[in-house]
Amino acid sequence: MAALAPAAQAATVPDPLAPGPHQVRKIDYEAGRLLMTLPDGVSTTQVPLRGSVTYPVDADSAPIVLFDHGRHTACIGGPVDPTQRICDDTYDPDGNPIETDVRSYAGYDYMAKNLASHGYAVMSVETNTANFDNGWRDGGADARSQIIQANLQLLYRWHKGAGPYVPGEPDHTVGTKLTGKLDFANPIGLMGHSRGGDAVTDFIGYTRNLTPPSGFPRMNLGAVLALAPVNYTAHKMPYGVNYGMLLPACDGDVSTLQGGRFFENAKYPAAGDDFAKVQWYVQGTNHNFYNTVWVNDDFGNSADPACNRSTPGTARLTTRDQRRVGQALMNSFMRRYVGGERAFDPIMTGELTLPPSGEPVESGKGEGQTVKTSYIAPQAARLDVLRPTPIADPQPDPAAGGVPTPFDGDSLTKTAAGGELVASGFAQFGVCNPNGPAWRQGPTFPTDYPTCPDNANNRSLGNQYTLAWEGAATLDADLAGAKDVSGFGALHLRAAVNRNDPRNPAGDGANPQSATQDFDVALLDAAGNRATTNAAAWTTSLQPSIGNRFRHIALNGVRIPLEAFRGVDLTQIVRVQLVFGGRTPSGSIQLADVMFQEAAKPADPVDPVDPVDPVDPVDPVDPVDPVDPVDPRDPDEPSVPVDPVAPGPDRPVVPGPDGPPSTPPGPIVDPAPTAPQPGVCADTRNPTAKVTLLAVKAKKVWIGGTAADRGCAGARGAAAGGVARTLIELYKPAGRGKARFVKANGRLSKALPLSQGIAITASGRGRWQVGVAKAKLPRGRYRVRVSTFDRSGNLTRLPVRILRIR
Repeated sequence: MAALAPAAQAATVPDPLAPGPHQVRKIDYEAGRLLMTLPDGVSTTQVPLRGSVTYPVDADSAPIVLFDHGRHTACIGGPVDPTQRICDDTYDPDGNPIETDVRSYAGYDYMAKNLASHGYAVMSVETNTANFDNGWRDGGADARSQIIQANLQLLYRWHKGAGPYVPGEPDHTVGTKLTGKLDFANPIGLMGHSRGGDAVTDFIGYTRNLTPPSGFPRMNLGAVLALAPVNYTAHKMPYGVNYGMLLPACDGDVSTLQGGRFFENAKYPAAGDDFAKVQWYVQGTNHNFYNTVWVNDDFGNSADPACNRSTPGTARLTTRDQRRVGQALMNSFMRRYVGGERAFDPIMTGELTLPPSGEPVESGKGEGQTVKTSYIAPQAARLDVLRPTPIADPQPDPAAGGVPTPFDGDSLTKTAAGGELVASGFAQFGVCNPNGPAWRQGPTFPTDYPTCPDNANNRSLGNQYTLAWEGAATLDADLAGAKDVSGFGALHLRAAVNRNDPRNPAGDGANPQSATQDFDVALLDAAGNRATTNAAAWTTSLQPSIGNRFRHIALNGVRIPLEAFRGVDLTQIVRVQLVFGGRTPSGSIQLADVMFQEAAKPADPVDPVDPVDPVDPVDPVDPVDPVDPVDPRDPDEPSVPVDPVAPGPDRPVVPGPDGPPSTPPGPIVDPAPTAPQPGVCADTRNPTAKVTLLAVKAKKVWIGGTAADRGCAGARGAAAGGVARTLIELYKPAGRGKARFVKANGRLSKALPLSQGIAITASGRGRWQVGVAKAKLPRGRYRVRVSTFDRSGNLTRLPVRILRIR
């Protein structure tokens, strides 16, 4: 049968693509370096603090949003070490460029400028940090969290008039332009792409457990959105924040859609949660094109009828359409949950899948096919009916003999409301879990739950029901007494068609309407009245995902407005029934999250629209974009769940179940001079330092000295002065601008660029010293670089000294 299109969507929202009333300015900044703590808790390295700030020049108290890009090419030009991920703009003596830093952070300018025009300040940070990615079990998420925290602190310094200022560079320094113009009292929004999506999810727990340095506020979060993220530790339970997930169905990079697990983990925190959760499954979109700098098409399968743009009738979106859809969803999310603009609620709940301005105009399958929305309201704003017991991450470490998660048999016989659950007539009925790895390349979590059908293609890694029927079947959910649901606006459930089950209609991978599954949904009241509608009249989520290469099974939302259930008393609802076999004689689906939610609003009765013609007109072929030399092919992740860089001598797997420790970021290194503000004392004096000990004695190399600092007279906090720490870089040159650095354990690192050297934190402040075992160090001439920082981030770097180890 032909599927029905989504119900006529009467909801209207502000146009999220329309420019706002404010003038916008963008500044690319470079504000010194972050001293980053490595997983050993002692060694450090330096990461540039670079990015952009896009802000309304004529507005005060701007809410703050931060973007974090993923892992892609970091340098253009050469010769460049393939492992190098941090580089600078360098030139030869004639002024010709040698290498150029790839500014992936600029790839979201189209979203940032739009948000700024509506009064938001958007910081997009550079995290070209792949040297901290593949060597760590969490893929560098904790390192990125340190970078995000340091950049937000930098933004706060600018807001307070005490941030770095570069004299003579008015167009490339923030200086005083943001003084007093930002709203740090309002919760902050984060959007992360790919590994950035993993990082912003990690940052939820990172900032919750972090004690801010003196003089800085806690960075409270109002909205976190992960775009096509990886999920490398799988030890993240996003809670305490409005959380969003965008999954591109034609993602040829993170094709396993690992972010689906984040959303499942976020839904039902054990302690309750007063925040909304939103997931968008977006068909026809790939991994890269949400970022304008990443012009490589990560999907390259020419045989797929849906995801390849050269195939007639394809669902693939052009780059312009993909960004149009992405901006409509992501900016709406930020404006709703950072700015509190409730007019965007219909896009969150799925009442409106896309506003008219966000609909693809050059490509795709038309209204209702591009975006499938899942929405979970705050706990106090919903009534749960069916909710398989969540499996909470983190779980016991399976490598340490973790105890399997016990199977909850009550989920087969009881509803979430406490009533009886009765399944009758099904060929298959049960609760399953599409278990995944506990961490990157790790084992799966131990569990007593059975795996789901076609488990390899299931992208919703949470407990769910399997329902298969070959005739009449009913799932009857008792609500444990009459419930007043008249204050709710809709009944929601999430469902997915098991594509490879022969009991379902066979699809062709290109025209999903021809393979629609359907069933009836009924409400019963205390007086025995019954009202019924069919689920497929309200959604495209009961159609299989488009495409043959990525045969996703992803739970997506089915939203049925309560106006559809006529003839029952909504103040006295006692049962919810799902009835199978009448619409389609057989089938197999996955099901979860049946609930009443959304606030009721006055509306005229809404009827399903007429069936649509299952035969789509052939879309014009979208020409493939030429490959821009700025982004040579450098995939973030493989298209199969295998790490492209296996652990080895230079990429150790960090021990422990939670990846690298969450440690506060160190001081900002090499800050530019600070411009004093009227009435504000900014400490611009560099500390003094001296080396008094440089020797090899017995079995150790000893480096020591003294340091001192004076700040502003009569000031408090960091401005009063004081030495923060002294760092020692002891290294052996390795040629071509690289060196091997001595680590705290007395071993040499692999060859690293000098700008990414590993430093050892000295003990003591006024008098400081470092002692390193020499047994594992090769003989030869070593260089010693000493850097001392004061509490305001001012730096004194002593001349390089030579030390001979015999």
